[in-house]
Amino acid sequence: MKKTDFLIAGVLSITLAGLSNNFSSRMAFADEEGVVSHEGVTEPTKALMDDIARRMDNIFNGILAGSFKYVEQEAGAIVDQSYLINKTFFPIDPRESKWLKRAKIDPNDSERITKLKDEFNVYLKGIASSALEIKKAAGSNDQKATFKAFVTMVEKSCFECHAEIRDKMIPIENR
Repeated sequence: MKKTDFLIAGVLSITLAGLSNNFSSRMAFADEEGVVSHEGVTEPTKALMDDIARRMDNIFNGILAGSFKYVEQEAGAIVDQSYLINKTFFPIDPRESKWLKRAKIDPNDSERITKLKDEFNVYLKGIASSALEIKKAAGSNDQKATFKAFVTMVEKSCFECHAEIRDKMIPIENR
């Protein structure tokens, strides 16, 4: 790998390790009903994003270790998680969405919620397709291609969605 690849890998590793250390000890899962409150984690949207962040950290570590079966497994789990995002952020009854409350979006503003949901769908497709690309690259046991697919997902799905949706919607003190 080039020096820049190692630099990117190092920065991502430190970032993702820090994220996983902050979140993994604070999550508790119920049965298929979803996430329950535990030590400050009170809403399913945060717990879902924390779980995806943990899986991204696992993928990165799996790539570095050359554990491609593990990377495929975690990428597949992210595909599964991507389908839960819309359900979690936009429940059938918008008044039940804690995320909308935190973002100070009126649950009766169906036009704004529909527009926001459509924007989310673009990123959801990006998450699923990016995770499938990671899974495909890992299936070929090609470390460099798998890492490239991972970085692309972080840049094109994670960072772009956060910049466009989370960072513009929710003040940093409410995250």
